[in-house]
Amino acid sequence: MQAVRILLLATLALAGRASAAPVIQVPEGGRPVEVVSRGVVCGPLRGGWSLGADGRSVQPPAKADEGERRLDLTVAESAGLCDTSELTVTVIATGAFPRIDAAATTFYPDDGRVELKGTNLLNVSIAWSGAPRGAPRRGPPDGQDVCLTPSSGKGPADCAVPVAPGLPTDAALYWVPPHGRWGPDVTTYDANGDVVDPETQRLRPGRVILTQPLVLSSGIDVSKGPGSVAVSHPEAIATADCGLARCEVGEGALLVRNVPGVDATIPLRLRLTPRVLFARGEALENTVSATLSVLACPLTAMEGTVLRDAENSGLVVRLDPVCAHDPRALSWTVNNQRVRVERVVKTAEGTHVLLRTGGTSDPQVTITAMTSRHEGTVVASETAKTVPVPVPRAVLELPGHGPIDFVPTNRPAEARVASAAGPGRFVFHSRAGAYGVTTRDATVLVQGESTAGGFVALRFGYQLPTLPGELATVDLTHVDERVQRLVREASVPARVDSLFEFVCADKDGKDQTLEPSRPHRLSYEMRNTCRVIVHRERLTPEEGNQEVQLRISVTRPDGSARGESHVDQRMFLRPRGDQRVIPIPGNLGQYDRILIQVSHVADEARYALSTTDRTGLPSAQWTATVKGGLFRLYTTAAIPAGLYRATEPTGQLAINFGVLSRLALLNDEGQERLLGIELGLMGMGLVPQSGDIQFPPTLAVVAGLGLRVPIGPGAAVGANAWVAREFRGDIQRKTNGDPNVNPVVPSSRWSFVFGPSISVGNVGFNL
Repeated sequence: MQAVRILLLATLALAGRASAAPVIQVPEGGRPVEVVSRGVVCGPLRGGWSLGADGRSVQPPAKADEGERRLDLTVAESAGLCDTSELTVTVIATGAFPRIDAAATTFYPDDGRVELKGTNLLNVSIAWSGAPRGAPRRGPPDGQDVCLTPSSGKGPADCAVPVAPGLPTDAALYWVPPHGRWGPDVTTYDANGDVVDPETQRLRPGRVILTQPLVLSSGIDVSKGPGSVAVSHPEAIATADCGLARCEVGEGALLVRNVPGVDATIPLRLRLTPRVLFARGEALENTVSATLSVLACPLTAMEGTVLRDAENSGLVVRLDPVCAHDPRALSWTVNNQRVRVERVVKTAEGTHVLLRTGGTSDPQVTITAMTSRHEGTVVASETAKTVPVPVPRAVLELPGHGPIDFVPTNRPAEARVASAAGPGRFVFHSRAGAYGVTTRDATVLVQGESTAGGFVALRFGYQLPTLPGELATVDLTHVDERVQRLVREASVPARVDSLFEFVCADKDGKDQTLEPSRPHRLSYEMRNTCRVIVHRERLTPEEGNQEVQLRISVTRPDGSARGESHVDQRMFLRPRGDQRVIPIPGNLGQYDRILIQVSHVADEARYALSTTDRTGLPSAQWTATVKGGLFRLYTTAAIPAGLYRATEPTGQLAINFGVLSRLALLNDEGQERLLGIELGLMGMGLVPQSGDIQFPPTLAVVAGLGLRVPIGPGAAVGANAWVAREFRGDIQRKTNGDPNVNPVVPSSRWSFVFGPSISVGNVGFNL
């Protein structure tokens, strides 16, 4: 790969030196571009290049061969001078323009590389312009190198392109399309045939990372006037703070003035310009600190950091500002046990040193610092009392559902921890194989791993926010919660109306989804197309498993249940399952009412239910009625308890029974309205009555109106008014033995009767 890079760079260099002719470059497959404004391009062209009809423009090949990407074209003032013309123009078919994410691009001037991120990076070149400052020149001031091996895989690719080491942080960087060139004699066109402004090819990396020491001096000599501190990148320094001294940025160095004495420590703090960071191990910092002298110092243990009964605990001590001993070069002990220096932070108050110990149960400790330069002499010592570690108290809560006592695996829970006693604080920490901790909008989220199970105690880091700088976020020790929590899935009651659909066909046979909590009317012809669709695929893993009860009931117009259509099913729904269709069973009739009810099974062991909001679990209900006729014609048995004959001779007709045909208007629910037309055969006066007038048992054809009020399935009470044609014998009157009294009462065979009745049965059909 190195040989390929050398060959490509040599080709670019030789081509640039050998040709002083203009260079026109355009992406392969692009539109024709003008090569000369006057004259003609001498043809013919090879390698898929084509000459335009105007003779001055050319079009690159759709896919250029590697050997035919670059052509040296002869141009002349006219076609007749092509054989003698020595004027040439170089055309290059570049690859497709890259799409570089400048914000994700990193420039390492000390290492001499640019890390690109984007697409179409293969064979993309980086050109630079700028000479190293503050250090001997290690490369040419201008150059160009190429990306040969971008990363593969989905999404944007990464590619590291070498540049001259030691470039300034503000060096001008430009991207060059694949197989293209860079220079003042190069004109670049895009695929649309438009000239590309070179400034648009300017690459401004999102980060510039310095990897070599910024401060090149280990000390400062002020005996002969203003001191100077050599720095590698003065252009990267925004501000310089030298404590009590005064410093300013010069050419290639920092100038230090007003140093308060030769024994003083000069704390140097450099703040870098925006986008420029300094790599200190794995950390990237915008400030660089250094101490330019050595000084023995008093030692102070920071309050609240000397912990008792804490394993692998850290304690923080502060060296006085007059001390310039390198804390990492000192030998530290706590109660005569060697400890290591983990971090050092320098502030105006002094140098804070984080010492990592193995822990102690003693009520006090003695901290000692020795230096081998002074033959093991103790240069600092402090005795401090230990304090116990506070006990953390954590609360996990699902937003909108209240606190929970377990660690959910399918969705994050918001986590809070009670403030520790004193100035300290607890922060959540992940436990590999059990749960992870993330932060979103300043809210801590805890979520168990999908493969985890059993119980786990939450782990916390104990920190002291009053410590300076990065020490404020360093864990002094780790503490486990005193209770263990179950790691399991959190099932949150989902909206059942989004998981279940009630679908029926309309009169045209097209499916329509019926909304819940609204009455619907179904076409009779499509009554058997109704079905319930269970959308298990809509259930997200964050909602967890759901347990629901599905009830389907169908009632006839008279209120009786249609048993064959009844469904009562308890369902267990898993996320991302398959869709399930449940048809409404049975053969539905006119005005049958379909009722579908879906509700969650109340199970606090399964669902994460709010402890404060008990408004009930989500549920849904659908109702639909099958359309039917406007009228109902049916036969019923009528028992008028007592009919009154209004036609002379009038009288009461006791115990009547007959069969009626009734035509009644139906309402929207299939219930017959109160008033109907009746026609039938009635036996009247079946039991003789006491009185002067004796009505014989009569068979009559009746017709008229009836008022009917249902009292149960197939039964009703009402009032009737009929015109009757009677088939009977003569109506008699009592003579009491008087021969002058005619026993036969003159009467008509037509009469008008009315009275209350009870009817049983409803055998008929709708019209």
